[in-house]
Amino acid sequence: MSITPPRIAIVLLFATFASAQTGPARSSGSEISEPKLPVVQEQSCLANGRTNWPIESGSPIYSSWRPQRTQLGRLRAGEKVTVLGGITITRQPDKLAVTKPKPDIGVKPGDIILRYDIFGEGNANIWANGVWHKGYNLWTATETDGTGCRAVDACDARVVENGIMERWVQVKTVTGITAWVLESKVTHGVYWDSHVFGQLCAG
Repeated sequence: MSITPPRIAIVLLFATFASAQTGPARSSGSEISEPKLPVVQEQSCLANGRTNWPIESGSPIYSSWRPQRTQLGRLRAGEKVTVLGGITITRQPDKLAVTKPKPDIGVKPGDIILRYDIFGEGNANIWANGVWHKGYNLWTATETDGTGCRAVDACDARVVENGIMERWVQVKTVTGITAWVLESKVTHGVYWDSHVFGQLCAG
């Protein structure tokens, strides 16, 4: 039986959540609705999938990433799978309070920035004043634990509330089962890693 092309499953999944993915148009109203949760975004580093990827730690596999999922079985360390793709799910975004004007995205002190998928080095997908900014550099933000921006004169935002984000990976097992694995999760600043895939998106 041939393996389903990695992109097909992800494209079908995103079609269901198109409203959450689409960057909203600017509004002239004073109140602009926040993106509907959860916000589902593709892990671009897994867009082309992986073949014969070794499993480093055992893990349950599920029918879906949705709360109503059922467990289909377990992966075992040493087993190899085909990685079909991956998604980041923001169930609750981080909230950042603006402390200095940021004219490039049109925010001022007192405004709130919502932070979704985080890529490292300060880059993240954010929502500010009703507009998506994909891959925006937030190196000037200070985290709740004091890390982040160190250049005091440049710091212009601070995290006031940590959200809930999950990373899920879709795989196909050697027995032909297509399933989802919870790779990692951040819950209000507390990080958890399944250690199932190792450095899946490194490099």
